Amino acid sequence: MAILENCMKAEIFDIVDNTLLCTSYVSQGPMESILLEVPRTIDWKEHAICRVVFYDPTLGRLTCRCSLSSPLILPDQMLSIRCEIVEKLSQEQRRNDVKVPVGVRVLLRIPHRPGDAPVPPEGWPATVINISAGGVCLRTDFALEEGRTCSFVFPEAGGDIPLTAKVLWSADASTRPYQTLYAYGCQFVGLPSRYESQLRGFVFREERRLRNKKD
Repeated sequence: MAILENCMKAEIFDIVDNTLLCTSYVSQGPMESILLEVPRTIDWKEHAICRVVFYDPTLGRLTCRCSLSSPLILPDQMLSIRCEIVEKLSQEQRRNDVKVPVGVRVLLRIPHRPGDAPVPPEGWPATVINISAGGVCLRTDFALEEGRTCSFVFPEAGGDIPLTAKVLWSADASTRPYQTLYAYGCQFVGLPSRYESQLRGFVFREERRLRNKKD
């Protein structure tokens, strides 16, 4: 399994003064290489050695010293640049509980507050980026403050699991101009033991499957 294969967003910083150069969309290239999509206005030669912060749903926030090379011209004044990790500088996990990436689409039910966008009866679309027995990372374009709760049904654990989650942290998950997208790290609340056991079983099996795939 390629490193950062679930990562979609990164920030590129000047290696000397730590200035943010741009936010980049991350994708996988040939032979497990990492590709960064950046504006053509970036002088990639001047910043061929830079610091890149990857926001990965499984690894957390991974900061690396990287080298940039092999630019490819893309539409909309963008470049695709090959990124090679030279040195891992730090890694920050949001939670210690084992997380597994899933990428499942769900519908959020969100208690209404003044100023909220109207939520359809069926719920607001969101993606489960990763999940553990204790919490979940969600990506959606609905604005939620820390402390807000939402609920959804998780369908991947051998049967539907109704979950209620409290937002602990939020981050800008937008990867393109004029896009509004948020990532929310949430903690489950009021989770009955039978559902927690079911969820732990799913996480264990999925982690083992991914580990076997990597091996």
